[in-house]
Amino acid sequence: MNILYVSPEIAPFAKTGGLADVARALPPAVKALGHDIRTVMPKYFTLNEGNAAFERKTAFTVPMFNGLHSAVLRETRANGTVTYLLENEEYFLRDGFYGSSDGDYPDNLERFLFFCKAALEACRTVDFRPDVIHCNDWQTAALPALLKLIYHMYRKDPFFDPAPKTVYSIHNISYQGRFPEDHWPILSLPKSYYTYDFEFYGSINLTKSAIHFADAITTVSETYAREIRETEFGYGLQGSLENRKSDLYGILNGVDYEEWSPEVDPHTYGIHYSAEDLTGKQAIRSKLRAEFGLPDQKEAPLIGMVARFVQQKGIDLLAETARRILKLDTQLILLGSGEPEYHDFLEGLRRAFPDRVGLFLGFNNGLAHKIEAGADIFLMPSHFEPCGLNQIYSLRYGTLPVVRLTGGLADTIRNGENGFTFPDFNAFQFLDAVERAVETYRDRPEKWKQMMQKAMKEDYSWKQSAEKYIRVYEKTLSPALRI
Repeated sequence: MNILYVSPEIAPFAKTGGLADVARALPPAVKALGHDIRTVMPKYFTLNEGNAAFERKTAFTVPMFNGLHSAVLRETRANGTVTYLLENEEYFLRDGFYGSSDGDYPDNLERFLFFCKAALEACRTVDFRPDVIHCNDWQTAALPALLKLIYHMYRKDPFFDPAPKTVYSIHNISYQGRFPEDHWPILSLPKSYYTYDFEFYGSINLTKSAIHFADAITTVSETYAREIRETEFGYGLQGSLENRKSDLYGILNGVDYEEWSPEVDPHTYGIHYSAEDLTGKQAIRSKLRAEFGLPDQKEAPLIGMVARFVQQKGIDLLAETARRILKLDTQLILLGSGEPEYHDFLEGLRRAFPDRVGLFLGFNNGLAHKIEAGADIFLMPSHFEPCGLNQIYSLRYGTLPVVRLTGGLADTIRNGENGFTFPDFNAFQFLDAVERAVETYRDRPEKWKQMMQKAMKEDYSWKQSAEKYIRVYEKTLSPALRI
């Protein structure tokens, strides 16, 4: 198959969240299974070029509602796959990807409509005829409608005949691409499509359109696929998703074990360990404690958390329970950033318990690896979590997670087997799960070791995820195919 993977961000060039990591890792895994997959993203002004060479391929024009706009297509190779970068100074020569400190850019609908159209036109310029176009999140959500309604139905473009099938991936449905109704002319579509396919409480909703027009919809875990159909986590699109439930698939994100593995991790003080020999974990834990000035107390389990400090990640639950958790004779090391009120709380906690709490406010990739390797327990008490990656990293490092049963957390962590779970988002149940983890660590060491080794041997590699995506691609091309 020929597959075009369209994403607003791809690591290492541009990253604001987990989508960039998926866009970096999934295409090479699909390519390794014998398919020609190419990725495309905007060439932002602040793009991290690193050592990449962006070869200029060609220039072309893109028809927009207000005339023709120029685009320059550049090419590089990332992880062995071709990546195209679309350059346009008017739309992408800005300091931020999606907005500034003042908020989202007011012309984001126009900017990412241009990106969708330019991605299609780029296929023509390089003579790459995709069988499947895989779109990701709201910035690409207009593409399925454009392809079906403009390129195939009205224009009957011979290059896209037969029309490629489209797959739309929802990484976090709370971000939907909503714009005022008076922006409708920007889409250059008949107004008859607005009411059913795009309208959402008096505004344009690009994600709703993708749910209606894509041939298949995926999201990043089986439980999240159910939650966004049946609960408030659908953020108002439950009905649209329920109508497409036979075409909705939950596929867990994979993990790059060349980067996240205690056997090869370059960030863990030069110390490594495995499920067969766990002694290195103790040494890493000691060095991590020393880095934060915490006493090296073997009987005190070290609890880690790496997260955005926002309500979604369950920081409210930690705020309610932190002092009681520390009274269990534990230590906490936390890494992340978020809302100022949580920063104030965590800094106050560190001042109150300087021998119990380590805190780093900000982003530090190397430290994230050290926490995963050195901690005994890892906290993810999320209100919702489409997939989650840190709990999967934790499994490989034998750092047993405490998680709420939501989204990908529910699909990866089994209570008493490879971690500890709690069902409802409340402080009492969260504290109970932490207490169970601490009790097992302290009083049942053989059980703890068995759980660690079981967790470390689980496989959430990208190969498994890629195989599932390929089956979805194949089903869009052969609807009778069973998945």
